[in-house]
Amino acid sequence: MGVIGAGKIAQVLHIPNIALSDFAELVAISDPRKERLDYFKQRYPGLHTYSDYQELLKDDLDAVVVAVPNYLHSEVSIKSLESKKHVLVEKPMASSSNEAKEMILTAEKYKKVLMVNHSQRFFPHHKKVKEIIDSGLIGTITMVKTMFSHSGPEDWSPTASWFFDKKSAAFGALADLGVHKVDLIRFLTGLEIVECFSLTATLEKKATVEDFAVGILKLSNGGFAELTANWITHGLEENYISVYGSKGTVKVGVCGNDRIDIYVSEPVKFHGEINVKPLYTNEDEYWKTPVIDHFAKVCLNLEPAIVKAEDGYIALLVVEKMLESTKRGVPVSLKI
Repeated sequence: MGVIGAGKIAQVLHIPNIALSDFAELVAISDPRKERLDYFKQRYPGLHTYSDYQELLKDDLDAVVVAVPNYLHSEVSIKSLESKKHVLVEKPMASSSNEAKEMILTAEKYKKVLMVNHSQRFFPHHKKVKEIIDSGLIGTITMVKTMFSHSGPEDWSPTASWFFDKKSAAFGALADLGVHKVDLIRFLTGLEIVECFSLTATLEKKATVEDFAVGILKLSNGGFAELTANWITHGLEENYISVYGSKGTVKVGVCGNDRIDIYVSEPVKFHGEINVKPLYTNEDEYWKTPVIDHFAKVCLNLEPAIVKAEDGYIALLVVEKMLESTKRGVPVSLKI
């Protein structure tokens, strides 16, 4: 496996998890910054390093992780697929849903795996919540409330300036953070988003993209979801989701990031909690998640994909429709 782009997300997630994986070998990294390549070459002896990712694609690799600025996701992924490489691409999947479609068609043409790093599907908290919802314990879903926010990418990565430029980022906080929650709503509830109304603003950042977004999403069963994403939350980041049903409620990250809260109203009233490992935050130096192992297993035909390329496309389409709603000032319908 190779990694294209050795920025912050690759440093805390992709590179260490490949290096520690029992299902993949870290062979190569490409990045235009020489100091990054020098650092990783010293840390991982024998590592192949390239300043040009197209040179990396000539290496003897089965798969690549694409972790470059958003505007390059489609170009780099398509060239990687054409080079007969499986691809795990960072979210948002592309700069537009049309680009995402082209990526999917290319993966189908070359019969390669294309996955999007919607990593919150892999959190043990969310997997447990999905089990609870699927069991019918909280009944029919009526409402979801979710928020993902922190003080901004510049407080996490020293080279984050591209996040604030529409030419390189395409979107702001909505696609950086909110897209995780769009995908999580679909994953946990099994419902589609059929209509949205949203508002966005640039309140603090010197940026050509939004640093604040809020939306009301109508679900395919008639229920609703409230979603907030921003880069203006100073102090501890917010990363929670609450799912309300006709017979109960389940919450992650609301009453503490180290437990799942469950409320059931019938057949008997009950309030319980499941203790879990605290949620990952930008304060953590290393995120040990099963994303890389899972991607490798999918490439090796050992298990089916938890995140399909179509999931990345739909999440991006919802973001586009939310921004369209903001621009037009009216609710916008989705046809998936």
